[in-house]
Amino acid sequence: MKKQSLQDSAAERPADHDDGRVIRAFGQEAHVLVSSEQTGDASCVLRVSFPPGNVTPPHLHRATDETFLIESGEIEINCGGELLRGRKGDVIYLPKGIPHALRVGNDEGVTLVVCVVPGSGFDRFFAACAEEFKKDEPEMPLLAKLAAEYGIEFQSGPAS
Repeated sequence: MKKQSLQDSAAERPADHDDGRVIRAFGQEAHVLVSSEQTGDASCVLRVSFPPGNVTPPHLHRATDETFLIESGEIEINCGGELLRGRKGDVIYLPKGIPHALRVGNDEGVTLVVCVVPGSGFDRFFAACAEEFKKDEPEMPLLAKLAAEYGIEFQSGPAS
């Protein structure tokens, strides 16, 4: 097997390939490192930056597990009622079917590498939401409908 760098791999992709995109939604900025399309929906990998004070609403993924590798900052995650705290260098695993919510409670924000398995188009979901966030006021019922199409359910309750 030939060893390739990320730059070599990127150079071989078609010009219209979607990884490498920057997607903005929920107050977050995601860089697609490996797209669902690229892996046949087996996985996707994003680098996501959250600003200070950002809160992701409680939600669950019906069919996908998430693993967060924290590159910088600190984050709190309410995972099924258990409060998890992570900082640079930590890895947090969030299994499918368990509600979770994220909160950035520091002054510097946080950057995570998010690995989603199977990918199931999670990057496409985030991109679809980004289109809605381009409006002045995103329509939450539309976001909930988009989420459901990708096996994600928003939950009621506090973020953490």
